[in-house]
Amino acid sequence: MAITERKLRKVGNSTVVTLSKDFLDSMGMSESDTVIIDEEKLKEAMVKKVEKDEDQLLVEMSMAKMSKQYEETFKALVTK
Repeated sequence: MAITERKLRKVGNSTVVTLSKDFLDSMGMSESDTVIIDEEKLKEAMVKKVEKDEDQLLVEMSMAKMSKQYEETFKALVTK
């Protein structure tokens, strides 16, 4: 998993995130394509930058993903 830093930019009334050409190429996409984004999954993949090292970011992203993936299991354990 590659973690990269990107800057949010204001364009008109929207906010955009830039993606590298290598990433777009790996997805078979180009700058003029229209894409469909699952914003719930995007929430798991995006975090606001604070001064943390890459290992800490990996741990936090993994925990968020696990939390989402096993949400129902955790709820069931609490009610037992």
